[in-house]
Amino acid sequence: MSTIFDFVTVAIFVAIVGMFFQFSRREDQNIAAYIWPALGCAFANYFGNKGFDFIAWIMIAATLGYVFLFILRRQGVPDERDDS
Repeated sequence: MSTIFDFVTVAIFVAIVGMFFQFSRREDQNIAAYIWPALGCAFANYFGNKGFDFIAWIMIAATLGYVFLFILRRQGVPDERDDS
């Protein structure tokens, strides 16, 4: 880990994993909803390490926005499947 993007994206990813485990205590979570912000972290880190700082910061902001709007505000993303 040598750039600021490494530290920022890994911290966000760890927070996403923590949210998944925290919200899965209540009910089953739809793991697909958590894949998008994880991919956002991966691509932001890639672009940041390649020197495309502006794109990386935009992707980090978009990832944080997605996490806030679609995961935190709903307190998780319940799995919609029917187990009956």
